Amino acid sequence: MKSRDYRRNLDLYFENDSIQYGLLIERQKFGQLYQKTLKELKTYLTDLSQTPIDSTQNIVVNYLTALPKIPEITKSRSGWNVLDRNYLKKLHRIAPIHQFWINSPDSDNLKYYHQNKINWITDKDNLFKKLFFPYEVKYGNYILIKPDGKFYNFMGEHSKYKIWETAEQYFK
Repeated sequence: MKSRDYRRNLDLYFENDSIQYGLLIERQKFGQLYQKTLKELKTYLTDLSQTPIDSTQNIVVNYLTALPKIPEITKSRSGWNVLDRNYLKKLHRIAPIHQFWINSPDSDNLKYYHQNKINWITDKDNLFKKLFFPYEVKYGNYILIKPDGKFYNFMGEHSKYKIWETAEQYFK
C-alpha cells in the first residue's frame, strides 16, 4: 500500500467496545501558535522547569508518551540515541535552543528512559498532548518552536540524527 510510508505517516489502531479500527496519521506537522498560546506555553514551561525562557531562543521539546508500558518493555534501559550525551552538545551548536524533556502524566516507564540522567518533567496538565499530540504513539515525539511561535512537530519513533537534521533546516 503506497499510503503506508512510515517516513511520512503512522498507522494507529484503536479498540472501542467491540469495534476495532485503524487510522493513518501524518507524522509531521507545521503550524503557528497564536501569540497568546505561545506566551501561555512559555509560562507553563517556565513553571514546570523553574527556568525562564529567553524570548530569542528556539525551543526543542522531546515528548515521551506513556507507551510502551512497563510490562511491554523487555530491556532494562533504552538504547534510544536521543539520550546520548552528544545529542545536546550538537543541538546547541545548531542554534540558540532551550531543550525540555517532557513526559506524559501517564508514563510509568521513566526509569527505562534514563530517569537518573534526564530531567524528565511531567506534563501535568496534558498541555502538549492537547496542543501537539492528540494521538498516543509508542516511544516519543518532538517539537521545534521558533521564537515567533512557528512550530514543527514529529510524531513517533525518531533518532537524534532526525532532530539535528530537522533543526538545522528549520532554525536557519
